[in-house]
Amino acid sequence: MKKNLEITVKDLQHRLDEAENLAMKGGKKQLQKLESRVRELETEVEAEQRRGVDAVKGVRKYERRVKELTYQTEEDKKNVSRLQDLVDKLQMKVKAYKRHSEEAVSHILS
Repeated sequence: MKKNLEITVKDLQHRLDEAENLAMKGGKKQLQKLESRVRELETEVEAEQRRGVDAVKGVRKYERRVKELTYQTEEDKKNVSRLQDLVDKLQMKVKAYKRHSEEAVSHILS
């Protein structure tokens, strides 16, 4: 009976050792999978951060461009206004010269 118990204990101990080994191997594999997934996620996070930085740079670039175009538009409006004033003055001079010319012709003919 004692011998049977010893054999049973040894058998159970052997099974326990095998179960522990399998659990350790399974745990190691699971740990490796998780570590691999963590590395993948870290890579994805880094890529997203780079895209975010690039997006911010792009936004700043376009903001600068908008400011430049706004300034240029304001300058163009000022120039158009100055040119329109000049055109108006020249048209007034042309009308005055035409009127003087007509008066001179009228004076000569009369």
